[in-house]
Amino acid sequence: MARFAAVLLAAAAATLLAAGRLTHAVPSTAGVFWRAVLPSSAVPDAVLQLLRPGPAGNNFVSEAEAEGAGAPNLPFDYQNYERSSAPYGYDYKPSSAPYGYDYKAPSEGGEAAPGEHHHAGRGEAATTTTVFFHEEAVRVGERLRFRFPAAAPAALGFLPRQVADAIPFTTPALPSILALLGVAPGTAQAAAMAETLRTCESPPLAGEAKFCATSLEALVERAMEALGTRRVRAVTSTLPRAGAPLQQYTVRAVRPVDGASFMACHDEAYPYTVYRCHGTGPARAYMVEMEGAREGAVTVATVCHTDTSRWNPEHVSFKLLGTKPGGAPICHLMPYGHIIWAKNVKRSPA
Repeated sequence: MARFAAVLLAAAAATLLAAGRLTHAVPSTAGVFWRAVLPSSAVPDAVLQLLRPGPAGNNFVSEAEAEGAGAPNLPFDYQNYERSSAPYGYDYKPSSAPYGYDYKAPSEGGEAAPGEHHHAGRGEAATTTTVFFHEEAVRVGERLRFRFPAAAPAALGFLPRQVADAIPFTTPALPSILALLGVAPGTAQAAAMAETLRTCESPPLAGEAKFCATSLEALVERAMEALGTRRVRAVTSTLPRAGAPLQQYTVRAVRPVDGASFMACHDEAYPYTVYRCHGTGPARAYMVEMEGAREGAVTVATVCHTDTSRWNPEHVSFKLLGTKPGGAPICHLMPYGHIIWAKNVKRSPA
């Protein structure tokens, strides 16, 4: 078995190196797959970027560059809603806010409005940005403060399916994975990869649809399976890849997304693209067009969870909004590169 695993890893490494030398003149088989099975759903810009993550022959980056690749774009994980959902180590108390953000509950910092998150960078003045908000804010004329970080996609982007399938994706195989991908043990990147594997391996909650996908083909097929139909479409935010500074945005238009439940997919920290997907439960989704006070218009995909009765009472959204489980719907936007999968409803002609 050990010899077989070694041969498999060697084959995967050879294919991976060959994939890194492909030029962008060669059509992506994953892109062809998308257009074949999702002819009515355009390939989102963020997905196109993951299919061609760097200049030809330069898909591999230095360890220093890769150290921050694939890092989440926002300070909070939007999955751990349930009372029993503590497997990922975030209990949503103020002292446990991940990624170094100094979370302040509204009662602790008077300058933070409900739904906003107080943070200060090194040498920066304190600022607030909207993290969670109520559905009543999803209407024309409302104003919200957002900061959109620069995109931080996985350094290698989407691997060809045959390559991704050949690389082990389990915690016991992590030492071999690190060796194959050239990641030094004990680094922050190795720790992030271990956390991604642990998150993907954790069992789903009762009645929850959950999966991790390591290739574009697997992502599409598993989303179809979870939604129970091949007629699906990808809904994503239209945001600048370089990010946008904190500013006030005014809602200019709101377009509902058909459906009462969706699959939400978030890219995880890994050298190549890995999406963690989960069912939203009862929800409404919107495409919200907003105009920045100083610069730029954006369109954000927004999910509003309509039943929070089973959420963890310590979930940070309740801290920020001053509410409790079972209250008003709680909304959050989808960062650049994150995907809402919705059933592609065929409308009857008027």
